[in-house]
Amino acid sequence: MKRSALPLLLCLLAGTTWASQPASGTFVASQNCEAYLSFRKQTNPGAAKTESGREYRVREIDERDYQWLRIEMPGIAEPLRWVPKACGTVKDMAQAKPAGREPRQQSAGICQTPGLQDSYVLAVTWQPGFCEHKLDKSKSKQKPECRALDSGELNIAHFTLHGLWPNKKECGKNYGNCSRTDIQLSEETLSYIKPWMPNFHFENAFGNYEWKKHGTCQTHMDDDAYFRQAVTAVRTVNDSELGQYIRANIGQSVERRKLQDILRRTHPDAPNSFSFLCTGNRLHEIQVRLPVDFREGPTLAGLIGPQPPRTRSAVPGECSQERILIEQSGR
Repeated sequence: MKRSALPLLLCLLAGTTWASQPASGTFVASQNCEAYLSFRKQTNPGAAKTESGREYRVREIDERDYQWLRIEMPGIAEPLRWVPKACGTVKDMAQAKPAGREPRQQSAGICQTPGLQDSYVLAVTWQPGFCEHKLDKSKSKQKPECRALDSGELNIAHFTLHGLWPNKKECGKNYGNCSRTDIQLSEETLSYIKPWMPNFHFENAFGNYEWKKHGTCQTHMDDDAYFRQAVTAVRTVNDSELGQYIRANIGQSVERRKLQDILRRTHPDAPNSFSFLCTGNRLHEIQVRLPVDFREGPTLAGLIGPQPPRTRSAVPGECSQERILIEQSGR
């Protein structure tokens, strides 16, 4: 009877709609319990388990019967995991939103709650293509770094940072704006990031926007560490075989197929992590999908992780032509 009951239970669970809400507190494990990515599907990549006696940070609680907690397990791939509440005890539990909220309000709250990311996107700009072709001329003139490129004051022949974006799958593109706190970067950090985020040569408006919209949604770094990590990730792409090939062909066009072949030398599925964005046939950005525990530098393999996506999702604005032009800085 026990054997036949389990499939029935799983079928019932599969037809059930589960909801969660943000929570905070400390979970103290009293047993070594399975830690699931999805407690409904009982998926546990890496066979993660809690360690008896160890404390974990609580991130969410399920709303169906409050018997599952989502905790943060540092040091493992995909560290946000679900564990049964009965596996330990909870201290200082606080729920960010009351259980009776409408689903739409509840989802909005989750999508503005820091620390719930399950992946990242690294947006890497090819600045000459962005300033010359992505923006219309009136908007380009409003950006001081674009004016400096046009006048020759700046000469950029490497990739630059657009942003490092924490993502939460259920929020789509709406995970962001988790705080209104302004950046307060040290002079050392500014010196490090200015060549790689050239707006900082003139102002901090764009960096402040990226921090408040995206940076505040992760919780393990302050603004200095966040921008340093983001820039180091850009440098990883810039110095990779892919980045070197693109930079060696400035002012010329490259085959999209060639870019994918280069990426496959890192991992057969690596092209699924990369989206090349164009205006017409001119490259202006590369977006790289990263695991939540990505490692910036020194290799592209460490950046995209050992298990890139098996399939890829289309991104608006992707280069559609076979040959892609790499714009040169200046007129």
